[in-house]
Order: sequence, then structure tokens, then C-alpha cells
Amino acid sequence: MIIKAKQQSKFNIMKNKMKTLSNYSKMLLGQNDGQNIYLSPPSWDCGWYWGFGYIGNNNCHYHLEGLKKIDTYDFEAKKFNTKIVDLHTGLIEHFGDTLKIKTSDLWSFVELVETAYHLRETAEILGRGGSHYTTNPCKDLIINKEETERINNVVLPQIFEEIYKILYRNQDNEKTFKKLVSINLKGDTNKVVDFMNENGIKTDDLKAIKDLTNDDFNNIHTYYWRRFHANKNLNK
Repeated sequence: MIIKAKQQSKFNIMKNKMKTLSNYSKMLLGQNDGQNIYLSPPSWDCGWYWGFGYIGNNNCHYHLEGLKKIDTYDFEAKKFNTKIVDLHTGLIEHFGDTLKIKTSDLWSFVELVETAYHLRETAEILGRGGSHYTTNPCKDLIINKEETERINNVVLPQIFEEIYKILYRNQDNEKTFKKLVSINLKGDTNKVVDFMNENGIKTDDLKAIKDLTNDDFNNIHTYYWRRFHANKNLNK
């Protein structure tokens, strides 16, 4: 009973110790089949691993990493076809133009998410000494409790923080883009570029703004990079 009490005490310490750096809320990622799809906040589950990447709503539940597998049904052949893609492609194909993350932030989001998945797996392997199929003969060599705790207590919480920085700054993209279009309609491209710099909008993001014509895009693109290189030369 004393041993069990000590084990339980250690379990509770670990369970309480692993915390996110901020209190995150459920975040809208976009829509699929007309339904809003949300990312659930990360949680320290079962006292030994981070639960992360759960998406869905009241009607459906799945995982971000599952978006890398795209199943389509061939009605003529009467079979499913599966395509394996990277997460960047999977997000775009799943959410289309409803995806809340703008183009210039999407690769960073994918990098952070994939790193979180890999680090979680690494922490699990280092914590239990193997991949959990059977007893690993190198178990004692693999186990590294200090590194497991560093990943879970320091590294992953910081990665979650960076992921949510991206999500929070992208929630009002629709309003921000409408404001940009409004400024552009007044014909002052310099003010458009000012607005882009103030709001972290890159030229790649302009392609997703439906109310900008090809001429608008080309004009803003030219002004943006002309100023960028002029400022770069001034700082040499």
C-alpha cells in the first residue's frame, strides 16, 4: 500500500506539473461539408502524454494528422482510392478557401504541428523505453526520464504557444482583408503596403483575397517588394 501511495503521489505530481503556457480555447480552423471544424486545446492526458491535434465538432471527431490521408470513392469501380499527402496539402484540400490560416502562416503552422507530433512520440519512447509492441531489449538504454520531462514540460508547451499565436492572429483575417480591399479602392497603394506591414500580411496572402483583381495584385506586389528592397538597402 505504501508503494502504491508513492506511485500515485508521483503520478499526481507529473499530472499537475505538465501545463500549457496559456489557457487556450477551442479554435475555428475552417469548414468542411458546411460544418465548422474546431481544434481542441492540448491537454495532459492520463498523466503521461500530451493530447493534441483533436479536431471536429459535436457531430464529428478526428485528428489533424488524419488530413494527410485523403479517401475518395470511385463510383464506377465501386472502391475507395487513398492519396497520401503532406499536412499542408491536406489542410488546403480539407478546408478549401474556408481555412482560417493565411498562406504566409500555413507552412509555419504545419512545421509546428508536425514537430509536436514527433516530439510527443519521442517523449513516449524515451519514457517507456521502446515502441510498446513488446519488451525492447534496449529498454534501459533508451529510457531517459530527464529528456522526457524536458520535452513534456518545456519544449511542447512552447510549441503549443507558437501554434496558438498563429491561430489567434488569423481569426480576423476576413475583416482584415476587407479593410485592405477598402484601402486599395481609394487608389493609394502606399497605404495598402503600410496596412500590410502593420498587419503581417505578405504578398502570397493577396492571392486569397477574392475582391482583388490580377491588376491589383500585380500593382501591390510591385510596390511591396520595391519598398522592401529600398528599406533593405537603407539598412546596409
